[in-house]
Amino acid sequence: MSIWKGYMLYLRYSSFFILVFFISCSKDIKKDNAVFVIATYDDVHDWDPATAYSLEVLPMSNMYEPLLWLDASEKEHKLIPGLATSYKKSKDGLVWSFELRRNVSFHDGQPFNAQAVQYVVNRNKLLYQGASYIWSHIKDVQVVGDYNVKFILDKPVPLDKIVSSQYGAWMYSPGTKHMSRDSIARGYVAGTGPYKLKSWERNNQIELIKNNDYWGGWDKDDYFTAIQIRVVSESSTRLQMVESGLVDYAVLIPNHLLDKLKNSTDIKVSFFPAWINHFYLLNTKKFPTNNVFFRKAIAASFDRKKINQYVYGNLGREPKGLVPSNIPLFAAPDSLIAFDLKKARSYLLKSGLSNKETSVDFSYVATSEEYRLTALTLFDNLRQIGVETNLKPGLWSTNWEKAKNINTAPNIISMAWWPTYSSPSDWFFGLYETQTNPLFNLSYYSNTEVDSLIVLAWENEATNPQKAQFYYKTIQEKLIDDCVVVPASDLNVQAVYGSDIYGLTPNPAYSTLLVYKLERNSD
Repeated sequence: MSIWKGYMLYLRYSSFFILVFFISCSKDIKKDNAVFVIATYDDVHDWDPATAYSLEVLPMSNMYEPLLWLDASEKEHKLIPGLATSYKKSKDGLVWSFELRRNVSFHDGQPFNAQAVQYVVNRNKLLYQGASYIWSHIKDVQVVGDYNVKFILDKPVPLDKIVSSQYGAWMYSPGTKHMSRDSIARGYVAGTGPYKLKSWERNNQIELIKNNDYWGGWDKDDYFTAIQIRVVSESSTRLQMVESGLVDYAVLIPNHLLDKLKNSTDIKVSFFPAWINHFYLLNTKKFPTNNVFFRKAIAASFDRKKINQYVYGNLGREPKGLVPSNIPLFAAPDSLIAFDLKKARSYLLKSGLSNKETSVDFSYVATSEEYRLTALTLFDNLRQIGVETNLKPGLWSTNWEKAKNINTAPNIISMAWWPTYSSPSDWFFGLYETQTNPLFNLSYYSNTEVDSLIVLAWENEATNPQKAQFYYKTIQEKLIDDCVVVPASDLNVQAVYGSDIYGLTPNPAYSTLLVYKLERNSD
């Protein structure tokens, strides 16, 4: 008990001094009601809109726009115009034509038109890094007119889902071809969105300012004229910043810290449906998790029910499969590996490994209290079956870099996934398809049969969704049998924000805040 009290005192006072530091050491911290301020837990990793594939979605969704937006806020999902005003496809699904929005300019003054769309898609395909893979089935992009573009596909994949993606589908200026690598890396690729980059201080702050020439206009008095995204790794400090009014919105606040806000009239706490899940990838190439029975011993030591009840609470729910159960085309696998320490010991015995050989490295995101408490729970359960666990907390960006190198990769790594586009295939392409140089396949899993099934499922989504759904179920069952991943929780999006902020609308298709749609009640 004394250790726990000491830990809480440490959190309280360290957070206090960090907050004082923020207040006293930065003139920019002064609150301007025309500026929307966000406190998040980590910085961007990649500023190229073609390849960015992680936390970049927060600033980029306010700087760039896709051809279409997916509105998944209601039971019936619908695609709405973005930079395209209408589209049609051929009966065979191989030819798609888009009519583009007129009188739109990029932040650098260049016009948005069919040539710009052609440039973006061709550049993304050529790069073939990060999220740019979404264009891999585009055989040709044809400029039919200044504001009409035609896509020729080699397979009938759902292009409407691709062009409404939250990664890799942002339209950006052809002027990028004249930019230096350094300028691209600093975030100066021009978009068409309502905000543009003013400055970036690595691991500290991103500032976006109003795009005065935005095609959507600024006809209301209560638009935000700027966005500040502050990187604050300590969750309790983020909470104190929103409580004190220094920020408008705080990301990833642990559940146990939210109780103090129940009676607050200044802060709102909401939970929205999401297509996000937490899970743990098991390294299939690194000893001792390269042993499938050992991996199953870990999976059987994972108490999903307890973790969702006591750790996640209203932030999550017990998963039914390897992807969120509310995403389109979800099909539950027959079963997940259940929590059973007796069964876990049996799997450990089948592995043929001695106690001296069963030490594992467990990497998790230190900025998440849910990850930390889950790690401690699994640590204790594994100890009970004779497995030693070396806990290695760290920032996501640091953990990710280490995990991409087999020599520094852990045996177990915490992960969260939200989709590039509205399809189960995104989990399977991103996490489990064979990757020579792993990006997010941090389990180092490789199975040619699974690779083929992922492609088949994706190619059938637009023409035979029932068949695609069957393939997605089959893929999950094979991954469960190979014990590549331990699912933890299907999440709801947590929103902790000032009570004077209005316009927040849940849309699980995008893991971001579209600040242009928000307003502040100044009454």
